[in-house]
Amino acid sequence: MSADKIADALETDIVGGAYHPGEELKQGKIADRFSVSRIPVRDALQLLAARGVIELVPNKRARVISLSASEIDEVYALRLLLESDCLRQSIQNMTDIDIGAIERALAHSDIDAKTERWADSDWEFHESLYRPSKRPRQLAMIESLRKTCRIHIAGYGILPSRTEGWLDDHARLLDACRSRSENQAVNILTRHIENARDTLMSALPGTDSAPHGQA
Repeated sequence: MSADKIADALETDIVGGAYHPGEELKQGKIADRFSVSRIPVRDALQLLAARGVIELVPNKRARVISLSASEIDEVYALRLLLESDCLRQSIQNMTDIDIGAIERALAHSDIDAKTERWADSDWEFHESLYRPSKRPRQLAMIESLRKTCRIHIAGYGILPSRTEGWLDDHARLLDACRSRSENQAVNILTRHIENARDTLMSALPGTDSAPHGQA
């Protein structure tokens, strides 16, 4: 098996919560799992490090990224800036075809909300909101930041809580897009992301706050 395929399989495991933040990925076990030598495993870990999924530490060890509370807060602050701006630009460019794509993405997220596909469908919905902005680099940055959040959400075993509220936010975002109400849409999105931040922060070791939502 190639290093690319090993990296893809491991990334799927990591974003799916099979590994906890900070957990070490042992080269020997990975090599045994894929029936390969350690050489493609080392190459795969280098690829994952370049993707920002793991970090390489001294003595040739690798571990899943693990952010502190302040670092997570920074990630969400960046998300607020980038996603709010992207949404504004999108609404200014939206066509009826774009609205139709958002409606279909919303329908899928409603169906998948309580399944293991919830995070994929959540991103598909948000991507459909931001795609009309025609800002591919900004969208790539948003996707990377959201992946960082997802690794921690999955790794700490956080499942969508208050699903009804989370999906209601999606529905209200769609309504705001239909009416081209930029400020209303950004306000909904801001609360949506802030609730997601609070949910993750509440799950960090040493915290005991009640969770609020997902994004």
